[in-house]
Amino acid sequence: MVSVKGFGKPMMDYDLVKYEFDLGFQFPTEYKKFLKNSNGGVPDPKKFDLEGKVRQGLSIDFFLGINVEKEKNVFYILKTTKSLIPKGFVPFALTEGAGVLFIGVGDESFEKIYFWDRGDVDNPTQAVEGENLFPVAPNFEEFLNSIY
Repeated sequence: MVSVKGFGKPMMDYDLVKYEFDLGFQFPTEYKKFLKNSNGGVPDPKKFDLEGKVRQGLSIDFFLGINVEKEKNVFYILKTTKSLIPKGFVPFALTEGAGVLFIGVGDESFEKIYFWDRGDVDNPTQAVEGENLFPVAPNFEEFLNSIY
């Protein structure tokens, strides 16, 4: 089981409802539980694999939070990557080597976890499924349980 040394104050239900209303989407239930418990932070352990073990041993740098410093904030990373990622994805973690983990909040992608290898951090490439955007897990709970 992964433990997370949190960055910020855990989120309250009413804060999450407000963000969901303001942004026009709902976070999956397991992700909301995560935000209410740790609100981002550094995991231990931190390794994960892509679905089907297409790539193995990727490493999470940290989970993003809400109402935390800019570079570790879900909404700051969403704002900086929005034009490069498919609609309906929200970033929840950064990985070593310039990768980003997303959780689906759209109809077709809801709950699914994806990894985006964005390339150069200062000049990232467009996320294209099968090229640099890959499935990781069917939902947040399975993703957390797969970390080793």
